Amino acid sequence: MKRSKQPTIVDVASEAGVSIATVSNVLNRRKVPMSPETIRKVEEAVVRLGYRRNVMATNLSRRRSYELGLIIPHFGGYYGRFAEKLEQKVHSFGYHLSVFSAAGMDPVIEKRHLEHLLQRRVDGLVSHGLAMSMESTQQLVGEGTPLVIFNGWGWPSEIVKLAVNLDFAKASTEAVQHFLANGCRSIIYAGRRKGMGANEQRIKGFMAGLGNNAKSTVHALLDAGELGIEGTLEEALRISGEQRPIGIYTFNDALALELLAVCHERGIRVPEDVQLIGMDNELFSKASFPSITSFDMPVELQTSLVAAFLMRQIGEDLDEENTQLLEEYLPRIHVHELFIDLEMIVRKSTTT
Repeated sequence: MKRSKQPTIVDVASEAGVSIATVSNVLNRRKVPMSPETIRKVEEAVVRLGYRRNVMATNLSRRRSYELGLIIPHFGGYYGRFAEKLEQKVHSFGYHLSVFSAAGMDPVIEKRHLEHLLQRRVDGLVSHGLAMSMESTQQLVGEGTPLVIFNGWGWPSEIVKLAVNLDFAKASTEAVQHFLANGCRSIIYAGRRKGMGANEQRIKGFMAGLGNNAKSTVHALLDAGELGIEGTLEEALRISGEQRPIGIYTFNDALALELLAVCHERGIRVPEDVQLIGMDNELFSKASFPSITSFDMPVELQTSLVAAFLMRQIGEDLDEENTQLLEEYLPRIHVHELFIDLEMIVRKSTTT
């Protein structure tokens, strides 16, 4: 028995009485001049013929592509985990997630991503607060694309309706207070200026953590990107003088691990002489010697909130679990920013 032939774009064009190019323009929702009557003819032909097993017909009738975009700074560590978890979340709603890397904030690559997203007419976009410029984001929003930002601080509300942020400032305050409770009278933040907003949030929390102890505690903000690992440790030792132990809070676990290695090479004891706190709770932070105190990034919760908020913007019906999640967290939004707490995991790098 012969299988029935699947209809092609040629069949749709013939059925609608239009050109193949016109059918392509309608199906891909391209912004070219077309009369409502022409669009109606193509859509009805798609439905009648069952083009692409009716998947395209359904999408056209609902005016959706069922494709979402995610733009992240790079694919490593936390961002890779975020992309994987978000893909699982949106898949449960029947959406495909296209993931793009900002490739070190390259403006040429950013422009290419923007053009692709506009051409594809994605139903929604999730972007890291540093992965796209304000100009590009404003262009997408101007096109009517629903948008949720994650880890983006201080964005204007006319561009961003919601930013789901990890509370790095609060975590940084907790890190400093942990050092103070451990008797550290010299506390250093080793950051990375390239981290921009995330780095600024850490600095904000670092200074808040010192509070009234700022005058009596030796403290400094160092840029490990400029100084290098050995230079950062050397400067921390110089600034601290005879003060021991020195508490060093780092931008991430990778930086803490590199500092730990240099301490081992120089015979500097951790945690007796230097105490270390990282950020990310990477697997190696548990396996290092000594293990590194760090903050766990609640990626599961963050991606659940991002997906639920985005689906609500798009107009999808939410199940009971997602509805309850939004009901719990909506009251916590300040202006248009939602902050999620991080959990400190205390390990041997800060306990004697």
